[in-house]
Amino acid sequence: MKHLLTLLLLLALNAAAQSPPEPPKPPVDPTVPDAALQQLLMAGAGGQQNSKALPTIIMRGKIINQTGQGLVIIEVNKQILSLKQGGALSLSGEFSHLSLQLTELNKESATIEVLPLKQTLRLQ
Repeated sequence: MKHLLTLLLLLALNAAAQSPPEPPKPPVDPTVPDAALQQLLMAGAGGQQNSKALPTIIMRGKIINQTGQGLVIIEVNKQILSLKQGGALSLSGEFSHLSLQLTELNKESATIEVLPLKQTLRLQ
């Protein structure tokens, strides 16, 4: 019996020595894309470089009320759209990765920011 307990103790110590405890995994950061998502993002960025950076944007009109708030009527690739001051508008088609935001509107001009390119258009 004594030899059996000694043998079991030696086997347990041997098993513990052969398999070290695994270190705890670091917590996953939800703001960092994994490898598959990173590849998709890079593939999308490569496609954007080959296409035109901006669509054709023409201001067709603007409406401003007494408080200074208003909207602009724009034509984006032969499609008529309205963009409210402070609001954002997502484009469709080949420019679906772009969004327009009317940042400033006055009697002389309208300022539109193109996201995510961070380009600013001043339409008069």
